Amino acid sequence: MNRLFEAEVFVRVVEDGSLTAAARRLGITTSYASKLVTRLEERLGARLLIRTTRKLTLTELGRAYYERCTEAIRGLEEAELLAAEQQSAPRGTLRMTVPNAFGSLLAMGVLAEFKARYPELSLELVFLDRQVDLIGEGFDVALRIGELGDARLIARRLANTDRIVLASPRYLERAGTPLEPEALAQHECLRYAHHAAPGRWKVQGPRGVVEVDVTGHMVANHGSMLVEAAAQGLGVVFVPVLLAAAELRAGRLQRVLPAWHWPTGVFAVYPPTPRVPAKTRALVDFLVERMREPPWAGLTG
Repeated sequence: MNRLFEAEVFVRVVEDGSLTAAARRLGITTSYASKLVTRLEERLGARLLIRTTRKLTLTELGRAYYERCTEAIRGLEEAELLAAEQQSAPRGTLRMTVPNAFGSLLAMGVLAEFKARYPELSLELVFLDRQVDLIGEGFDVALRIGELGDARLIARRLANTDRIVLASPRYLERAGTPLEPEALAQHECLRYAHHAAPGRWKVQGPRGVVEVDVTGHMVANHGSMLVEAAAQGLGVVFVPVLLAAAELRAGRLQRVLPAWHWPTGVFAVYPPTPRVPAKTRALVDFLVERMREPPWAGLTG
C-alpha cells in the first residue's frame, strides 16, 4: 500500500509542478510528500526528480517511471469508477432509435419489461428506418437489422435472422411460383427503400450466392407495410423473417424459394466510450438475455 501511495505522490508532484501543490491536493503535509518521494528514490536506487528552489525537473528515468505510473493510476481510477457505477441502478434518460417495423413488435413487450425492471430510467424511443448518426444526433443505442453502418460504433449481436422471399397464396396462384432466384426478375417485387440497392436482391443457397435485379411498382421505407402489401397479393417481398412471423403462422404469406435465404442479424449498436454507461450496458445485456429465443425462432429451419 505504501508503494502505491509513494507512486501516487510522485505522479501528483510532477503534475502539479511542486511538492506543496501536490501535498495540498492529497491532503498531506509538504514535508511528508517530500519524505515519500525521497523514500521512493531510495527504494528504486535512482534519482527521479532534480529539485531546486525554483522548480522540479524529471530525470530521464523519472520520466519513464512517471509515464508507467500514470497508466497504472489511471487504470486504478477507472476500475474504481466502474465498480461504483455497477453498484448504482441505471438512471437518467436513454435515447434509443429502432426501425419502425421491428420497434412496433418490440416496444410494447420487451422494452416494457425492461422499463419495469429499471423504474428510475426514462426511455426516449425514436422510430426511424434510416441509419441515424448516433454520435451527432445524441443517441445512446440503436437497434439495427443487417447493415451496421458507421464502423466506429460498437456492435453486439442480439439474434440471428434470415431474410427470406415471401408471397401470398393468392399472388402465387395468379403469377406462378418462382423455382429459381433468377425467376424473381419476372415477378412484381416489393422493394425496401432503405436497402443499399433496393433493386438488387442477394440470396444464398445450393448454388452459392446469387444476385438478381428485380423490378416492381412499389417501393416503401417501412418493412411492415411491404409485408402487408405482399399479404394482400400485390407481389413478392424479401424481408427478415422476424417482420413476417405472424403472417407466416397465419398462412397469409408463404415462403418462396425455401432453399434460398440471406443470413443476417439483429444488433444493438452504441458509440465507443472509455466506459459504457450503466444505462446502455443494462439495456444491451437485457436485450441479449431476452433474444436468446426470439419470437421468430424455427420459422426458417
